[in-house]
Amino acid sequence: MAGSAERPSAGKRAGSVAGAPADQAPGAAAALARRAWPLVALLCLTLFAYSDSFGAAFQFDDERSIVGNPVLRDPASFLPGGPGWSQRPNRGVGYLTLALNRWAGGLDPAGYHAVNLAIHLLAALLVQALAVLCFRTPRLKGSALAPHARAAGWVAALLFATHPLQTEAVTYVVQRLTSLAAAFCLLALVQYLRWRTRPAGSRGAAAYGLALLSMILAMRTKEIAFTFPLVIGLFELCLFEGPWKRRLAGLAPFLASMAIIPATLLSASGARLDLGDVEQLTRVQTSLGRLDYLATELPVLARYLRLLLLPAGQNLDHDVPPYHSFLAPPVVAAGILLLLLAAGAAVLLARAGRRERALDPAARLVALGVAWFFLTSAVESSVIPIVDVIFEHRVYLPSVGLFLAASVGGAFLARRLAGRRGPVALAAAGLAVAAALSVATYARNEVWASPLTLWGDAAAKSPGKSRPQNNYGAALTEAHREDEAEPHVREAIRLDPANAEARYNLGRILLLRGEYPPAVESFRTALDLQPDYPEAWANLGATLNRLHRYGETVALLGDGARLAGSGDGHFNLGVAFAALGDEAGARREIQVLESLESPLAGQLASYLRGLRAPAR
Repeated sequence: MAGSAERPSAGKRAGSVAGAPADQAPGAAAALARRAWPLVALLCLTLFAYSDSFGAAFQFDDERSIVGNPVLRDPASFLPGGPGWSQRPNRGVGYLTLALNRWAGGLDPAGYHAVNLAIHLLAALLVQALAVLCFRTPRLKGSALAPHARAAGWVAALLFATHPLQTEAVTYVVQRLTSLAAAFCLLALVQYLRWRTRPAGSRGAAAYGLALLSMILAMRTKEIAFTFPLVIGLFELCLFEGPWKRRLAGLAPFLASMAIIPATLLSASGARLDLGDVEQLTRVQTSLGRLDYLATELPVLARYLRLLLLPAGQNLDHDVPPYHSFLAPPVVAAGILLLLLAAGAAVLLARAGRRERALDPAARLVALGVAWFFLTSAVESSVIPIVDVIFEHRVYLPSVGLFLAASVGGAFLARRLAGRRGPVALAAAGLAVAAALSVATYARNEVWASPLTLWGDAAAKSPGKSRPQNNYGAALTEAHREDEAEPHVREAIRLDPANAEARYNLGRILLLRGEYPPAVESFRTALDLQPDYPEAWANLGATLNRLHRYGETVALLGDGARLAGSGDGHFNLGVAFAALGDEAGARREIQVLESLESPLAGQLASYLRGLRAPAR
């Protein structure tokens, strides 16, 4: 009986072991699904949001930086020492990726947009990894929100990936420099945290090396990375413990990387370390005073915050006037708002560090997110004057800190309201907000479809600014809608009589209408304002040819120096040579056009043959 009693017992044990895979498989599958659905949601919502961006045309600076940039034809030129690298040494890595795009797919915008979106998705995944790693640090792993870490990370990533304010950094092709630099910065911080949170005795050299390499690549992609080592230092200060000697030894190479950008600028310009050279290198195409620029940037930062909270009224070309006093009402109001935000972060950080009646340690992460916003905004929104005081792509990297702070704040609220179901409540709320944002992003991307839609939107939202009126007029002219274009171009001239491009565009409209004498006057005015304007010289030559004033065309453009590789200009000059019977001069222009790989070379050759035909 003892034996018979043992058999059922043994059978139960054997049955439970043999049946374990079948019993546990559904649980494992469910766990996998719980982990996978946030990633699927992120991919689906982001792909939907940007699904209408792949056909968007090259816009604005894309024409100069990509379409009309001959060094992009050879990716090797952006290796150290090459002509492309020498052209933009602090942005060589970003331009190398653009050159690889051109090498792989020519000038089809779809390929560029696909790479931009892939970079954006990578950055979003890094945001999620960053949040999870933060809750593994010594000062946050005991937080009551630690079980919410994954949910908070996905919410931050969803908000970052789907917010319509990011479209300028993603859909505007050349602003890949911004999104790629941000991705490198995020990768640097994520790998640094991986290195710092590794188990005792484990090898973390690979993570540390990748972190440092990423930081260097960010510095070589865009100057916005300059302050990011300070962000890494702040995370080290607030989230880790231990002897400062060891901690500073790990931070030192990152802090030293801040020298890369100023050293490269000095080297590339041949400048010396004197006040005059530093003054010129730390301003971009503007004479606006540093304090005036800082005063102006306070309302700009406030506008960024408003657009992050309520993304309505987005605009490629916001009309923000420069302020020359810190006492101007908009400056005072913005300053108070920003001061309250900074003070709130400081209070959270202080209270999270108390021993008695302290806030949950995760309050540190909210404070760090706010500090991130200010530190990463400092390069373009402080005392380094830039000709354009506001662009939406400048908030791409700073927004990460605020989305991180918002997701942690949401986790606090979800835990208070839903208790143990807090992570589910947080994820559901984040998903709902991200879905709404993705619809808004889809709609915003429709505006980026063409210069006509983009500048039409900007002209309507900035009616008192010359550039959008002019650029909308230029887009209408390209669409052969000269009658609609003229009022916008003339309004641009009224708003800014020194706008050389508007004078040039008016000349084009008059030329297309056959109003040649006023077109000549308009082109000459543009050249008085901007003598190094190859397109204006080219069209002046075309207009003079229409008036049969070939001698004036040759007198103005005969040496080709003013044309700077303009195919149209060399064609018009060749026509003038041919009309004057200077066949040698015309053939020289054909050779120039052939060297430019311009199809106009064949047209000029045909024109020359046509002039010679009657003589036979």
